[in-house]
Order: sequence, then structure tokens, then C-alpha cells
Amino acid sequence: MAATLLDVAALAGVSPKTVSRVVNGEPGVSPTTRERVLDAVTRAGYAPNTSARSLRTGRSGAIGLAVPELNQPFFAEIADRIAAEAHRHDLAVVLGVTGERGQGEAEFLAEHPDLDGTVMYWQGMEPEQIAAAAAQRPLVLLGERRHDAVDRVAMDNERGIDLVVSHLQALGRGRVAALGVAAPGQWTHAAGLTRTEALRTAMEEHGLDLDEHRLVASTEWRPVDGAAAVRKLLERGVDFDAVIGFNDGLALGALHELAAAGLRVPQDVAVTGIDNLELARYSSPSLTTVSPNLSTYAADAVSLLRRRIAVPDTPARTVIEDVTLLARDSTVGGETPWPRV
Repeated sequence: MAATLLDVAALAGVSPKTVSRVVNGEPGVSPTTRERVLDAVTRAGYAPNTSARSLRTGRSGAIGLAVPELNQPFFAEIADRIAAEAHRHDLAVVLGVTGERGQGEAEFLAEHPDLDGTVMYWQGMEPEQIAAAAAQRPLVLLGERRHDAVDRVAMDNERGIDLVVSHLQALGRGRVAALGVAAPGQWTHAAGLTRTEALRTAMEEHGLDLDEHRLVASTEWRPVDGAAAVRKLLERGVDFDAVIGFNDGLALGALHELAAAGLRVPQDVAVTGIDNLELARYSSPSLTTVSPNLSTYAADAVSLLRRRIAVPDTPARTVIEDVTLLARDSTVGGETPWPRV
């Protein structure tokens, strides 16, 4: 049975009228009480009647979801999960594809002024443009670019990279190649910048040498780019016994190219990725990867947006999702006792 307004009121310990004021964004409720009611709304899974509410408040019952591209599996998966989470709360979703460098972000926001709010993977707009957009309508950012005045969800890249380096070191791998690193003076994903810095820090902290010859820059993170990066390493005669792809796409491409070169994974080269895409489990060998728990990532993004819609003046929050290393056959194949997932 679906939760009712009375259920939320009982859970929050307030009157039904107070709950109604909060979910409709009306004044007259203290910040502390609003927070308690919003927590109760989330816990109860309460979904207000958006059609009736639209007549009272002028809200559309629809939100925007803007991602750079859909031919990158990560963006396709996160878009699918956010859309499912929004629909669970009776919110329609208008999807926009803004381009690899976010060149269409401002246009998407300008073309949809009637949406109740937008979740956007931020790549291109300037910080002052983001601040102006957030002042006009509820906005939640995804990804590594920081903006302290706007709600944001990101993964803990530093811990993720540290988990990978620690895992490889425990397996006796110290000649680590990395694919997708940021190159000076060259545009790259914000994730590339963050993960490059995290890799340098983690290698130093674990007492491992980071040979610059083993770092391959790439502005695109698809399997074809991972294959090309490994091919460059092999053609240059670079010695390596492990590969870290800065996303699963790069790592999957690396698996393909290593096999084509007659190298065994993980016996000759261990391979890891980041993002835990669904297809990573079914590669051959299955791919060790860092999981940001995309379902939680999506749920937190929608939760932040719903709060922002209900209480426009609530302080901005940044949610950094915890990560887990999922050890699979690309690093721990064969007879090793390391648990595989």
C-alpha cells in the first residue's frame, strides 16, 4: 500500500498540515521541521499526487536529466537509474544529451524553463553560469567539478584509486600503467584530472614508482581508446605488469588489445577499471573494478533535487559516494584465494 500524507505526519511527529506545507514548498515551517519531514517523506516512500499539486503550485511534475553522451555506458547507466528513481517518485523525466564537453548544457537549461528542476552531469558551463542557473531553478550537479553553492553528487575518486593501487601492490604488481590520464594543456574530463592526481598520491603513499612512460593521456574514454593506449605502450616497448583504466571502457579495450598481443590476463598483466558497469562482470576475463554503487548515486541525486524543489533556500549539500573494489578474474584469476565478485 502506498504511503499517505498521514503516514508521513506520524513518522515525522508533526501535523498533516505541516507535511502538506513542506511538500508544497509553502512558508511557515522551521528549517529543522522541514528537514524532519523530508526525511520522513524519503523513508516512507511518499509520492504526492503531482497532477493535483501542479494545479495548486504551478509545478510541472517533470524534471530534466542532462548527460554528456549516451554512447558512453557510464552515462547511459546512470541516466537509466536516475530516470527509474524519478519515476518511483512520480516524476516525469526530460532527457538531454549535452555533448562530450558539455557544450549543450546552457542550451538545455534555457530550452526547458518549465521543468521543476534538473539533474546535470556538469562538464562545460562556467561556474558563474552554474550559479546563475541554480538561482533560477533547482539544480543538482553530478561529477567531479566542484561548486560549493550548488547541490552535487560525486564518487570518492581518491579512495577508489587508493583501493586499486593497494590491491595491485598486494598482488605483487608494481609496474603500473594508467590509461586516460590528464595531459598538461590538453582538455580532459574532470574525472581524468581528479583520478590522475589521486593516482600520483596513492603510488607515492604505497611506495611505488610512477613511471611517466607508463601514463597514457586520452580525452576520450571508450574501449577503442583503451585498446589504442595499450597498443602505444606495447609499440614503445614499455614494461608494465598492471593496467589501470580510468573507467571501465578503457579497461575493457585494454583487455582486448592485450589478448590480441598474446599477453595473458592476469598472469602477465593485471587489469582494473572504475565505475562497475554491468558489462564489466561479463567480460572475458571478468573485470576487476571500483564500484560507486550507481543505484545509491542515482537515489541521492533525486533526493537532493526533491529537497531543493520542496525547500529552495536549503543550504547546498555535496554527497560523496563511498566506493568498493570488486575483485574479479582480470586481477585474481586462476588459483589465487582472493575473493572474486
